[in-house]
Amino acid sequence: MSAALHPLTLSEPFRIAHGTSATRTVLRVTRDGHTAEAPFVPYYGEDPDATLAVIERGTAVAELPRTARLAYDLLEQDLAASAADETLADRAARRLGRPTRATPPGCRSLGIPEDLEVFSKKVADLAQQFRVLKLKLGSGDLGLDLAIVSVARLAAPEAELLIDVNGGWDLTEAPLMIWKLMDYRPALIEQPLHHSLGLEAWRDLRAEMPEGAPPIFADESAQTAADLAGLAGYADGVNVKLLKCGSFDGAVEMIAGARQLGLGILLGCMIESSLGTTAAGHLAPWADWIDLDGHFYLAHDDYEGIAYAPDGSLVMPLRPGIGAVPR
Repeated sequence: MSAALHPLTLSEPFRIAHGTSATRTVLRVTRDGHTAEAPFVPYYGEDPDATLAVIERGTAVAELPRTARLAYDLLEQDLAASAADETLADRAARRLGRPTRATPPGCRSLGIPEDLEVFSKKVADLAQQFRVLKLKLGSGDLGLDLAIVSVARLAAPEAELLIDVNGGWDLTEAPLMIWKLMDYRPALIEQPLHHSLGLEAWRDLRAEMPEGAPPIFADESAQTAADLAGLAGYADGVNVKLLKCGSFDGAVEMIAGARQLGLGILLGCMIESSLGTTAAGHLAPWADWIDLDGHFYLAHDDYEGIAYAPDGSLVMPLRPGIGAVPR
């Protein structure tokens, strides 16, 4: 078995409330011709070089940092599923049951823009294929945040707009912004408050929510299935990501737990190659929304797997295991 860091160069800088990235790094682990990856995210605080050093010291998988644990877990999932000639979705179905609804349509995310005119054109172009668009807010300028949504709605009047604040508002700003954004008919608003504020902030936000507000989803505030019970009643849904959960089965359990509590499910990803987004894509049939476009931001995506039809529908590879292969 081998482990290596793989640098990813973005086709253009990607800005969210946490900061701006021009490059990212993923950890890839390989055994018997099978490879899996997990992404490093700057705001999670895991150092790629330090993680690789821990792996090379022979540290037990259970004691590795989260990114490394996920990479090894996905490798084991891929090996086992491939040996059984099944996909990761087949394995998930044993816990979640067979999907009873159509897989949600694909979504494209847009970082906080520098130029609203360029942004408007990009939104209009993406809306030709994708009828769901996610807008990153939390710029630090509430006027710019509102302008981003206004421009997007004008450029894509029929699109479903998902608003992702990445914790960029405070308790005074969030209720006011949610009220103002209702004019633009957002389908949901994700993580309006910083996760460090805890459950008390979610309770206070719920008490201040305007009547008729769109659903509010938790992202960083809901890391694993263990966080769901505390959020129930305050959040309307959660963003499920493989990296947050630390394993494929952990994500399956988070989906199952969310369903039991009546929470909506947004299946997300990080900026990673198609090897990573394809692994997450196997859980798409059990989500209400999907945001699996992290590979689109890369200048060079060296894997082929997840794809989208001309109408924005998700197309998964028919190969067993993760199903992504090198280009």
